[in-house]
Amino acid sequence: MFIKGIKRNYDKVNQDESIADDVKIDALLMKLAGEFLVSKDDRVYIFEKNGQLAKFDAKHARAFHFKEYVVKDMNKLFHDF
Repeated sequence: MFIKGIKRNYDKVNQDESIADDVKIDALLMKLAGEFLVSKDDRVYIFEKNGQLAKFDAKHARAFHFKEYVVKDMNKLFHDF
């Protein structure tokens, strides 16, 4: 996954007023890798692609308004996707 794509999706989610602030990180996860979602229990997302697993606990994520850090987190999380 490329940084530009992550930033573009971050901006789309951030500007979408229909998404509540407390679930914007969830919306971003689904935009980036919803097709690879294996499990979502209590806002803990598990994604799989070609045997690679990525796990993300949205309850303990950085605040969505910290764009630089959220983009870095997403890039690291989906590096092999």
